[in-house]
Amino acid sequence: MLAFQKVSIEDRDRLLPLLREKDRGCEYTFSNIYLYRNFYDTNVAYHNDSAVVRFGSFGSYLMPLGRGDLIEIVDELPAGPDGTKRFVNITKDDADLLKELFGDRVVSVTAQDNGEYVYRSSDLADLPGKKYHSKRNHCSRFERLYEDWSFEMIDPDNLPEAAAMNAAWYAGMSGSEDDLREDCASSAGSLCQFERLGLTGALLRVGGKVVAWCCGEEISEDSFCTHVEKAMRDIDGAYSVINREFAKMLRDRYEFINREDDAGSEDLRRAKMSYEPVYILEKNTVIIK
Repeated sequence: MLAFQKVSIEDRDRLLPLLREKDRGCEYTFSNIYLYRNFYDTNVAYHNDSAVVRFGSFGSYLMPLGRGDLIEIVDELPAGPDGTKRFVNITKDDADLLKELFGDRVVSVTAQDNGEYVYRSSDLADLPGKKYHSKRNHCSRFERLYEDWSFEMIDPDNLPEAAAMNAAWYAGMSGSEDDLREDCASSAGSLCQFERLGLTGALLRVGGKVVAWCCGEEISEDSFCTHVEKAMRDIDGAYSVINREFAKMLRDRYEFINREDDAGSEDLRRAKMSYEPVYILEKNTVIIK
């Protein structure tokens, strides 16, 4: 039986190369695994050159990482009270692999409703053609209203300013206390552990004051995941501009930008669809007995 332990920042060096072997989406980035560890009781176990991430004592597993014997690894995992093993955030390719390897041991494969929105970085940077006409207008209006705007990378010197803006953003929010607490803890945690997590981020200023910030990390050689993007709502066009400028910065290194799922929000779904994703990364739950 594999021995699980609470995920810690010290796991990053060992997990990172395994997470980046395949693009399985933002759930398979170390920052997401680490920053939500207390909310989901996230644990990890190692098996030679492989690893398994688990949520809860008898909860759910991510797809096992590495190139070890998948059948052997799955057989070593503790089952839930019903005798099954539940794998979540499984891509179609991985679901097909599990069905091929485990055959009639696969109880079910169910599509989740939290697909991730993936874009070409050049589209987000250039906003080309008729389909992005309104986005270009948002950016142009911002540039007319705020001629003294500026964009810069997040570094140790300006991190406190980004953190202060982040706190102000949440102070002006209303909504589910639990959802806000989780989201705020993740955003604030990403800034507190920015360098240790190896994050890349940027901020937007108007009149010298930070009005937007964002950050994320590499998923694979050609893909980047934007984890956080916050902008003050009274600054018209700030979201559009920081999105565009961050994509400009990334496009020479990454072909694709994954902007995560819509968290079940219809408003967020419409906003993400308005940027014309290249595809939505399907995620599934696979149950094996």
